[in-house]
Amino acid sequence: MELHSDKLMELLGSEEAAQRVINMFKQHWPAQLAELENALASEDWETAENSAHAMKSQCRYLGLTDVADLLQSIENQPKNKHDLSLLHHLLT
Repeated sequence: MELHSDKLMELLGSEEAAQRVINMFKQHWPAQLAELENALASEDWETAENSAHAMKSQCRYLGLTDVADLLQSIENQPKNKHDLSLLHHLLT
């Protein structure tokens, strides 16, 4: 999945700053995803909601609308079954 820096460049004012944010996102995404998956598996709905909320905001800034929409769904209804495969595609 391709990350988009256009919105970040507009917000931060430079490609360099946008690239730093993208690199931080890539570095922290695996741990955030693991936390969300663990929260859902253990039915810790509050942690799942909080994790999805934080991850959603990052994805919106990176132009990952489909991913952000999925995370919004998890945030709103964490008890529902969710297909997390889209979230794993960010790691490839």
